[in-house]
Amino acid sequence: MHDDRCAKRDLGRFGLLQMTSSADSATGAVRYWFTAPHMRGSVVLVPALLFADPTRPEKCPCDLYIFARLDGPGRPERPLTVNGIELVGRSAVRTDALDQIKTFRLGKTGVPEQLPPRSRLLARAVLGAAAEHWSKRSDRDVLDALAVRSTAQHFLGRYEAELERREEAVRRAQQALADTRLRLSTLRGLIESAEAVSR
Repeated sequence: MHDDRCAKRDLGRFGLLQMTSSADSATGAVRYWFTAPHMRGSVVLVPALLFADPTRPEKCPCDLYIFARLDGPGRPERPLTVNGIELVGRSAVRTDALDQIKTFRLGKTGVPEQLPPRSRLLARAVLGAAAEHWSKRSDRDVLDALAVRSTAQHFLGRYEAELERREEAVRRAQQALADTRLRLSTLRGLIESAEAVSR
């Protein structure tokens, strides 16, 4: 599954937004490329399931994450810029609260900070349009299944390595117990022999 989709959205005072999207057939992530007045570049929308450990029943606090910069393999992508400001970081997004999307830039101290008000409104409108488009995709079930599979594969490898480490620790502990039991047995034997001789 590798598709390209085009969509347009009227952002009112911000003008016409053109979006092209392409889904990753391995993870369910979807890259959106944007063109609109005062902004261009791309972001990656990832189902929140991609980061949730499927063996733990905690509910995801959001529906998806939007990464301002997530380069594809072998090719850097143009990050999203709004009014000449490059966005950074990721935003946790609930599709029922698109007006609450947080957008960040790198501050002068190197710490992410919120965009200035006008740029924040434009970025929120653009990311909100992408999130809404993503939430209504006809292949959402497939994207979610790909995210679950990718996540399960990741955690399977992680837990197999953890099990191997723990089994090795158990083997070492069992060997240490056997060594200690042998020493105790040897010491008890020496004491019994010494007592038998001294009687």
